Amino acid sequence: MGLEIGWYLRLSRARELEFLVSPKARPVLEDQLFTVSGWSLDVAEAEGFLRAVYRRLAPTK
Repeated sequence: MGLEIGWYLRLSRARELEFLVSPKARPVLEDQLFTVSGWSLDVAEAEGFLRAVYRRLAPTK
C-alpha cells in the first residue's frame, strides 16, 4: 500500500493531521501508531472512505 502517512507524522509540526483513505487502508493507519509515537488516532467512515485524524498527544513529564 502506498501510504506515506508515517512521513507526515514524523516531519509535521501540526497538532492535527487529517487523511481521507480507502477502508482497506485501516490496518496501515493503525500500524502507524506503533511505528511513530506521540499520536492518537480517530477513524470514522465518511461517504465510503475513512476519515483518519491523528492528534499529537500531550508531552509526558
